[in-house]
Amino acid sequence: MFRKQCCLAAVASCSVFLPLASSFSIAPPRSHIAGSKCPPLLAAPAESDFERPRTVVDNKVVDANVYNVALEDAVELWTASVSAERSADREANVPYLDSKSKDHFVDDVEVTVPRDGGLGMELLEIAGGRDDGYGITVVTAVTEGGNAERAGVVPGDSIATVVGAARAVSSGGLLDVEETEEAVNCECRDFDSTIAALTAFPAEVEELNLGIKRLRRWPKVKVVVEYPPSQCAEGVDNKETLELFAGENLRRALLNRGIVMEDSKAPKCDFCGGKCTVSVDVGFDLLNPMSTTEEKLMAKNPKCRLSCKSTVGYNMQEGSMRLRINLNQWSKEDRRNRLQY
Repeated sequence: MFRKQCCLAAVASCSVFLPLASSFSIAPPRSHIAGSKCPPLLAAPAESDFERPRTVVDNKVVDANVYNVALEDAVELWTASVSAERSADREANVPYLDSKSKDHFVDDVEVTVPRDGGLGMELLEIAGGRDDGYGITVVTAVTEGGNAERAGVVPGDSIATVVGAARAVSSGGLLDVEETEEAVNCECRDFDSTIAALTAFPAEVEELNLGIKRLRRWPKVKVVVEYPPSQCAEGVDNKETLELFAGENLRRALLNRGIVMEDSKAPKCDFCGGKCTVSVDVGFDLLNPMSTTEEKLMAKNPKCRLSCKSTVGYNMQEGSMRLRINLNQWSKEDRRNRLQY
């Protein structure tokens, strides 16, 4: 069902796995997958100002699998991180799978894989060699038409949890069915620990529920921002082109990239206290839907949004936007001479 690939020993011996402390990182070797030409990528800062793209189901939803990365890239990008303090979703001093690149994120996927006939996947340890069993193990191949492939497992995935459900049937005049579940955590574990988790269940457990960690590319949105010409020096282009990540708050994203939202004639926003109204001329559908309050505020300006209440790349969409800022500083002549996009 599984085989420890022939390059495993070399990979484990040359992987860098630092002792568990306030910081914890793994740098997989670059030579264990032939043909890999990925450039080194920097880790996303902890204070990154965007949230994971939301995948609310509606007519704008994008299949998240279009942002999956190839196996060779996943092996280069996987790392582990640890925090000295407990947070809402992480325990202190426990390693979690992470991405080295701010252009990628770790997504959670749950699949159910039948055990009959074997799981149908191959695993490879890309970092390890520690006495405590910590490491990184990834799926390198799935059998065509096998249980893992049909369940949705793809090369580059890393198994984080394994849950097995067993049913006990008893009859004492009435038929009683009792179902019990057992979960095994194997996130950031080496090859042997991952195999132990997958084989920890008795034969009567017919299927395994796997919690998968999957690397995906952050969707991006190209945004052209137009200043009023009166706010620009002579000969200076009044347009700036930015690249924003899906999930970023529009106002914070603009301010973080140096956009000056200064409109002395505009009223202050009741939500953020700033001058945050923008006119969205192209790409309105790339933003999250308005709340009831915002709809009422913008009833007379249907092309406008409160940037502090707007999320770019709603539902993991990519595309292009064009917007104007500091709206009260646009003269009639500016608007008349403005090139249409």
